[in-house]
Amino acid sequence: MDSLAKKIPEIKYSSDAEAIPWDNAVVWTIMPRVGPRVYEWLEAEHIRYVSWTNGIVNIIPEHNSILSDKCQCIVLPAGFVWVGKGVKVG
Repeated sequence: MDSLAKKIPEIKYSSDAEAIPWDNAVVWTIMPRVGPRVYEWLEAEHIRYVSWTNGIVNIIPEHNSILSDKCQCIVLPAGFVWVGKGVKVG
């Protein structure tokens, strides 16, 4: 997780659900085999819009975000994905 955060600092992570800006982020989690659940999220300011089909969530980065220099889309598989009410959807 630390190596991903160094490469893409816009993606945050925490095991503390209270630390997450639920209303203004896309949050996903991966169930670890051992230890507490780790939440990862991307805040709305970095997201142009989010769409989903058949359990696959696509996050399109904002033009002025550093993410747009690195990728065209982030694809998240089915599982726990939370799209906050402050995130634009398409």
